[in-house]
Amino acid sequence: MHTTATLHVHPAAANPSRIMEIRRLAQYLGCAFIPHKPKLAARAAPAPLDPNGGGHAA
Repeated sequence: MHTTATLHVHPAAANPSRIMEIRRLAQYLGCAFIPHKPKLAARAAPAPLDPNGGGHAA
């Protein structure tokens, strides 16, 4: 069977019963089912505190 479409599932649909429903629907329609894993947000390091604005101490 030739796959003509791909179904990507958003991580918000992580409910197992919902995933099975989407998987069955994709199989019925002849789509490829690709569940996406949630991507972790990159944590930015806080900027260093510089009260002088880059100047030197007096």
